[in-house]
Amino acid sequence: MRVQCKRCRIGFNISDDKAPEGKDLKILCPRCKTPVEINGKVTPSELDDRAPYLSESHEPEFGVDSLLDYANAIDVVDDGVKTALLCDTNVKRAEKITQALQELDFWVVHALRPAFALKKLHHNNYNLLVLEENFNADKDSENLVLRHIQVLPMHQRRQFYLCLLCQDKPTLDAKLAFRMGVNLILNYQDLDKAKVLFARAIKEYRSFYGLFTAELAWKR
Repeated sequence: MRVQCKRCRIGFNISDDKAPEGKDLKILCPRCKTPVEINGKVTPSELDDRAPYLSESHEPEFGVDSLLDYANAIDVVDDGVKTALLCDTNVKRAEKITQALQELDFWVVHALRPAFALKKLHHNNYNLLVLEENFNADKDSENLVLRHIQVLPMHQRRQFYLCLLCQDKPTLDAKLAFRMGVNLILNYQDLDKAKVLFARAIKEYRSFYGLFTAELAWKR
């Protein structure tokens, strides 16, 4: 299916299995990040043929190698679904965390490599990030995903909750979490408590930033 962003007018393809007929979905435009609604009823006659179009033979301006790479990078989920990106090289640990998140009604993407995780972050907005402290690195200072998040502008950073999985740092150490630029530290030994900790922490986070966002909107 070919769709088009109403804001920047870029056109691109979404495979039929990602946009089943009769389902209303939203994805982010790869260029301007505007939500694009897909309802399975778009026809070629409704699209502007003069608009720029992303194809396999054209290298997109936003730096993805091909349209196939883009199709694999974007997540197509129902509007309102809670999403989580889990970055962990330990498959068994990741399965345990995924189960806890799914019990909290999260739709989970598991990344084993920094390149895949960074591509996912570039094309999608997640409610929750769960990140291994030494994600494909010997030490946390070489964690490319963590470094990327730490330098994000604050208006982007506060859109998601970040939990850092650690081997030698204590769970719920608020001061250390603040210094590292994360919201929550979860020690590997406390994974059995993950569901309870996530549920409580995210509820408090949403409550706080809900008031914060409302206050900003009022002042504007």
